[in-house]
Amino acid sequence: MRVTNNTLINNMIRHLNQGLSRLDRYQQQLASGKKVLKPSDDPAGVISIMELRSSLVENEQLLKNVGGALSWLESIDTVLWSATNVMHRAKELTVYAATDTLSSDDRQAIRKEMEQLFDNLLELANSSHGGKHLFAGQKSTTVPFRRASDDPDDPGYFVIEYHGGIADDGADSLKVEISSNNVIDLNIIQARIPGGGAPSDAEDQVFMPIFSVLSQIISDIEQDNVGALGGQRLGDLENALDNLLSVRAEVGAKLSRVELAHERLNDLHLNLNKMLTNIQDIDVAEAIMNLKSEENGYRAALAVGARIIQPTLVDFLK
Repeated sequence: MRVTNNTLINNMIRHLNQGLSRLDRYQQQLASGKKVLKPSDDPAGVISIMELRSSLVENEQLLKNVGGALSWLESIDTVLWSATNVMHRAKELTVYAATDTLSSDDRQAIRKEMEQLFDNLLELANSSHGGKHLFAGQKSTTVPFRRASDDPDDPGYFVIEYHGGIADDGADSLKVEISSNNVIDLNIIQARIPGGGAPSDAEDQVFMPIFSVLSQIISDIEQDNVGALGGQRLGDLENALDNLLSVRAEVGAKLSRVELAHERLNDLHLNLNKMLTNIQDIDVAEAIMNLKSEENGYRAALAVGARIIQPTLVDFLK
């Protein structure tokens, strides 16, 4: 095979271009921090990267769901804790009001405080979080508890009507997905429909019994009905308090479940990022070493090429 100057020059240029291509690839890897810049760099790795990125997007959405659920349940737990304190104070006042030695004026003073407790409880029952009412069931944008009358002198002033419950369209925006195919219902107030009625007939089973017994206690204190206060009313108050504590236990159980899901999703997030980093990201020290090696090789190729193409037949003819 006859080797000409053109052959030497073409081979030299081809090898220089190949060296420049490798040098350019390492420079791009260092600039981007990624070792897979296009599918042809690692076809199998690209498939793994796409799957891991999809898993990360799904996991990030689940983390947002869980974060919102945690905030919602913590707000409910705080409100129920305050409501429990109100109930304990109401129980103390009921026991005190049932004492025979109290005068009528003393009982009226107790009634005034009981009315304040009633108002406080109504504010707690209508608490909202992020623009949604905590205890309205599926109708989270509706004020759930309202007075039958706004006139303080009207007996309906201490009668509460429930306007929350089940959405007419059947939608339930309070169900949150906390893991793949795993949904938790954040609706603590399970509004049951009595007698198979319409959704609009749903009744609250936690705060409404409390409002009912407090309203009766206020009425009995006003009428000096000591016998009812120390008997049936105190028993009803105990039942309402027990029911409230059972709801708090339910909230605590759901809160623990969501917290565990949050920890699990955080761990999964770290693992997925670690796997993605192993496949996609470069080892900076190794990439710098490869870059310097290619740079030295390219410089050597330039130096050798300069020597190869210097002597030609024309030089000798001169």
